Amino acid sequence: MPLTELAKEVHREWDNLVDRLRWGQDKPVDVANYIGFGRPDYLYLTGRVLRDKGVSRNERDQLWHNLVNNFKRFNSREIDDAEVEITWGEHTFQRTTDSEGYFQIEHQCDPDEAPMLDDALWQEATIRVISTPLNGPVNHLSHSDVVVPVEAEFGVISDIDDTILKTDVTSRLKLKTLMHTFLKNASNRRAFEGVSDFYQALQLGPDGKGYNPFFYVSNSPWNLYDLLLDFIHLNHLPRGPILLRDFGLPADDMIQSYKTHKADMVDKILSTYPDMPFILLGDSGEHDTDIYLEAARNNPDRILCIYIRDVKHEERAQRIEGLIEDISLINVKLVGSYEEAAAHAREKGWII
Repeated sequence: MPLTELAKEVHREWDNLVDRLRWGQDKPVDVANYIGFGRPDYLYLTGRVLRDKGVSRNERDQLWHNLVNNFKRFNSREIDDAEVEITWGEHTFQRTTDSEGYFQIEHQCDPDEAPMLDDALWQEATIRVISTPLNGPVNHLSHSDVVVPVEAEFGVISDIDDTILKTDVTSRLKLKTLMHTFLKNASNRRAFEGVSDFYQALQLGPDGKGYNPFFYVSNSPWNLYDLLLDFIHLNHLPRGPILLRDFGLPADDMIQSYKTHKADMVDKILSTYPDMPFILLGDSGEHDTDIYLEAARNNPDRILCIYIRDVKHEERAQRIEGLIEDISLINVKLVGSYEEAAAHAREKGWII
């Protein structure tokens, strides 16, 4: 049985045992609010109703605390069949959470019914949990930010693992990846040199207004969302939607699974903003180049540039160079540093 399928089976059996023993049922209701995105006439928003596991978020946590907190993240107690009400502008949506506690909004509204926008990039949706099967009526109120770019010059889609966050996905048996995931917190995970300055410059754009939206796509599970959001904040990276997937291990390198999730998210972002050009950022450690090249072919003249960070793995670098060798209509750069990428972007007039 593949590692991912084994992990999912173990997770399901553990969930069944916990449900039978009613462990954690006394914990308060909580909502994992994920940043959404859309246009004035379209909303894409996902969230999850859970039992509050009491994950601490202290920059000075030691290894043992990190291990316990990350175990809590992966041992999430989702609440299925919870009734949720989502309000966005004048629109109200009713949703029931699925077996993993997720709810989702993907709504196209008439332009005449679009909410009034009071910001050139950020809006807000209100999330209210109305009831759960165990608690009955509840009134848990929270909010989710929504990216709605109305004055952007271009958008940016970025991978996370080994693009902004040192993950060592090319390590033998991915053991370093697992160590980073389970034994570290957001404050002692390392960002790559120069990435913050480059990403901030991209968000500011050539006009310096800062309205260019960022979207982060990753094969990591939703269980790590709060850690990744904290990492982005602590390292002064532009805030934006972090589009993850359902439970899986960081060591999962099944190409089909990897490509399907990330490619689907890239396509969704590009189709949401059909008139917006994009810059795509990834690394040579996995299959970012393949995914981005396919997106560029499917969206001719919309991809300003694809930047691929070289992970210093000779065989993988050669594969990337082979992919881009005969490409003339797609601007692809295999870069050794973010200073090199910034110099190119500055030359092209995308940053100042």
